[in-house]
Amino acid sequence: MSCMGKGHHHSRGEWLEAALLAVCLSGCDSNTTAEPPTVLQQPNILLVMLDDFGFNDLAINNGSDSPTPTLDQLARGGIRFTRHYAESTCSPSRVALLTGMYAARNGAHPNTAGIDHKIVTLPEKLRKHGYQTHLIGKWHIGTTHPSSRPERQGFDQWFGFIDQIYLAGPHGQEAYRKNRPTYRNPWLENENGELRQFEGHLTELLTARALEVVKQAMRPWFLYLAYYAPHTPIEPAEKYAVRFPDTETGRYQALKAQLDDSLARILRHLEDTGQRDNTLIVVVSDNGGGARDWPSNLPFTGVKATYTEGGVRTPLLLSWPGHWPRGVVRDEVAAIFDIYPSIISALGLPAEPGLDGVDLFAPLQTRPLRWYAHTIHGDIYSMLSSDGQWRLSVWEGVDRQLHKQEDFVRPEASNHFAAEEEIAWDMAADMESWIRSVTSVDRIQRRSSPPWTVYSGDDFRRTPMAWSHSVAFLFRRGEGSQDSSTLAVQEGFFSIRENEGQLNIEVDGAKLEVSAPRTECFTLLINSLMTKDNVLLNKNSKSLVSVYLDGKLATQSHYRNTAMSTVSPANPLRVWADARGLWYMPPDAKALFSTRTLPTTEIKDHVHPALASACHPLVRNAG
Repeated sequence: MSCMGKGHHHSRGEWLEAALLAVCLSGCDSNTTAEPPTVLQQPNILLVMLDDFGFNDLAINNGSDSPTPTLDQLARGGIRFTRHYAESTCSPSRVALLTGMYAARNGAHPNTAGIDHKIVTLPEKLRKHGYQTHLIGKWHIGTTHPSSRPERQGFDQWFGFIDQIYLAGPHGQEAYRKNRPTYRNPWLENENGELRQFEGHLTELLTARALEVVKQAMRPWFLYLAYYAPHTPIEPAEKYAVRFPDTETGRYQALKAQLDDSLARILRHLEDTGQRDNTLIVVVSDNGGGARDWPSNLPFTGVKATYTEGGVRTPLLLSWPGHWPRGVVRDEVAAIFDIYPSIISALGLPAEPGLDGVDLFAPLQTRPLRWYAHTIHGDIYSMLSSDGQWRLSVWEGVDRQLHKQEDFVRPEASNHFAAEEEIAWDMAADMESWIRSVTSVDRIQRRSSPPWTVYSGDDFRRTPMAWSHSVAFLFRRGEGSQDSSTLAVQEGFFSIRENEGQLNIEVDGAKLEVSAPRTECFTLLINSLMTKDNVLLNKNSKSLVSVYLDGKLATQSHYRNTAMSTVSPANPLRVWADARGLWYMPPDAKALFSTRTLPTTEIKDHVHPALASACHPLVRNAG
């Protein structure tokens, strides 16, 4: 592995474009109710994330001629789930994997600014119990701030790329340069921010570094190996390309063959060094395949970035010789966020509270599964019923589809929405209530610090940094008579100030102005949709900030600002709470935060009345 160019310190860190209990199954003992035991021989953990690797890309799944002998053999020697569900795009699947929670619960729908530091991620949990933690490959969990980087989320060491749009470079001293992804001579970095170009093929470089980590580890290791293959662009190394036809399909097969051989090298090393029996291995894909010339998702309809069966059903393989059963095929519904608690349970460690995932080796209870994304035009969601028989999909409140399980494999699925209205509307109501709940930012602390009320915590969701965000307040006229005053401010992110009867609002550098109402009280809500750097956005993409007064749209601004934040998202939000000011937030009023940009009807009919209830009765129904 040779470098091309000199290393330097890098200063800053796709949208719809995401264990396991070693008892009883093989006759081993368990102690799951006691405190964490002292593990005399902790297993190593290899967690492999494949990128855009669909159900049919694993040959053993569907009898295809996909070149995956290593993965097939791993499946034969372990456990293969045939009904595993991930998210439909990269970022939310990775958030769900590392947190054990729905991605939407952490603001990833589908893009995210980062994982809140109070959430105990899988690597953080393992590090507390003596593991060396390593990430090799793709991160894609926040690019807007240095505190979202892997080294701040539990990884002792990492080597790879924050986002595929930065693989090509070249990069300057102060900022990444966005470019089309590439496997060839990629720019890669590490936990120290050292970013430089490497000569060779991305898959080979990541595999070589993984082997280095395994060879050099001095204590039990956790390796999260997040390959980019077989994601586009389809660029296999030449030694693999020549083994297949010079066609799009041939090149795709070559890229998968290279990936499979890379995993074979790692497994062979574990066997040769006697580590294989003491290594717990999980292989999963982040979403369905997107290949145009190869049927990655057969027999299921749809592709990645859609909430179709083909978009979200992916391979899941588990292997731990001597502890987990061999040659088992399971068709129970499993989800990507189950991997975290299953690994923790396999180690005999207590689960973190509040996880959505379950231990896949415990008796599985029926449960619905949910998918959620948000656009400027509204919510997109899907729900799989708890019995696994129905899938409801709704696109921005307009297109509503209800499919039965037998429809999942049909080229044109029948829509049962009208015929099964009771099922459909019950599922829709359930989903919409869930969406409001998980997008409400409520893991925050509110304290009085005269003359302010101060909000802190849940920094990445509370703070407008990237994609969708809403914040709302009630202000009451105070006793002051000064010409100007600050109503609310979070340094480096947004502010609301009154100056001679005008409200001056600034969000992400966008400045808006609106006349202050001539009433005793008013509600103010700011919706922001920030299109920061993203592979699906073009250079003309603009962000949008909208301001609502008393439930009505007052003004909005389309603007462009792709700069990454340098101010800490942990900065508290301060809201003026002293009645001696020109305007103030009364003690019984609360600020509202959401990771959705709320629709006008919801603001008018629900948000404004709820906020206005903190004013006196004559004003309560205003607007």
